[in-house]
Amino acid sequence: MNNKLLAENIVKKVLKLGADEAEVYLENNREFELTVRNGDVETIKQATSKGLGLMVFKEKKLGFSYTSDFSDESIEEFAKRTVQLSLVADPKPWNGLPDFKKGKIKDFDLYDSSIAEIPNEKKIKIAKEVEKIALAYDKRITKSEGGYFRDSERETILVNSKGISYSSKRTGIYFGADVVAGEGSEMQSGGWSSSKRHFKDLDTIENVAKEAGKRAVEKLGAKPVPTQKAPVVFDRYAARAFWAGILFAMNGDSVYKKTTFLTEHLDKHIASELITIIDDPTIPRHVASLPFDGEGNITRKNVLIDKGILKMFIYDTITARKAGVKVNTIASRYGYRSPASARFLNVVVQNGNVDREKIVSGIKNGFYVKGLRGIGTDIPTGNYSCGSSGFWIKDGEIAFPVDGVTLGGNVLDMLKNIEVLANDIDLRGSLNSPSFKITEMAVGGKK
Repeated sequence: MNNKLLAENIVKKVLKLGADEAEVYLENNREFELTVRNGDVETIKQATSKGLGLMVFKEKKLGFSYTSDFSDESIEEFAKRTVQLSLVADPKPWNGLPDFKKGKIKDFDLYDSSIAEIPNEKKIKIAKEVEKIALAYDKRITKSEGGYFRDSERETILVNSKGISYSSKRTGIYFGADVVAGEGSEMQSGGWSSSKRHFKDLDTIENVAKEAGKRAVEKLGAKPVPTQKAPVVFDRYAARAFWAGILFAMNGDSVYKKTTFLTEHLDKHIASELITIIDDPTIPRHVASLPFDGEGNITRKNVLIDKGILKMFIYDTITARKAGVKVNTIASRYGYRSPASARFLNVVVQNGNVDREKIVSGIKNGFYVKGLRGIGTDIPTGNYSCGSSGFWIKDGEIAFPVDGVTLGGNVLDMLKNIEVLANDIDLRGSLNSPSFKITEMAVGGKK
């Protein structure tokens, strides 16, 4: 079956049934997943799935439904039912498809045909080997939580009545291990993985395994510290949770409802001049890159914060119209079962120019954060409180592991007090940041 032709025919069908505008979002997926524990294969799962979501507008009324049955008879009934849904909905003046800028989507080299040819035996070998090396990293590692290997292929098609007809094929491949160090009440877990679009871009098995083991062992003996104010360094991987809170506060719907502390801060300094943040889903072969977003707009770079100045909020088309603003929209899909909504695609906090080790060496007494328990940010108020773990810095060196402490403060104060940005960014997900130092924060621990 030609899925793109199917989507185009459904759009034509609902227009004949009386719709003013229509959009079809179709997915066709293959996924493979296996886990091993203590050298034995624990689970192997392979699945294929498909489905499409249909959005219909009639006189500014919205109807949406989805199906995984692509038979002619089912599609006929499905199209009629969705049009009928639009007839009974309440009209909203902001409803309707985006106003598209026509163009040609780019190939960001997101598909690796060789992944489908990897024998299952090789996948099992990789999962077993990464677990074995992680377990052998240190004699204090006592337990495995599993080695794993996953790969996927996804075809995405978006067709609408405004002449958009796009398709994209993407692959993903992922492996790693999780282990536990220590015994009894003194146990710490650690894990690491490598995730890429192309098989040849994956990190080595040995590097991934050793990092997993290191992350478990280095936390042994962690303890709280006395409550105090101290400089805080956010590790590049822990920093992602902090930035997620900022990004959620930039959501256009929250701004429209005035339920975010950033509502009145557009075009104002909210952060240190060191901070520039872009949303860039156009990086070749990157795991979060896309040729078109969830609404069918061709992806592009958007500057969110420029040298500390908040430049834009994140809107989808309908929310932007509701708010009465004209902006570049950024929308994502959580699959075919729901319409697109405002969300960042691939955020990159621009790299600094200082070695992370130099940042640490310049601190006499401070906290190096390696893990955060949640985002910590209260979106309406901007207050920050988050459980954390990491290491205490003493006289410019890592002194001992820390856990059971809470970081507290105000997000705007934290942003403005970022005084050093490291040069260690690692583009490995949809939210990427270098390490950075905040001048001072409240560190809540033992009394």
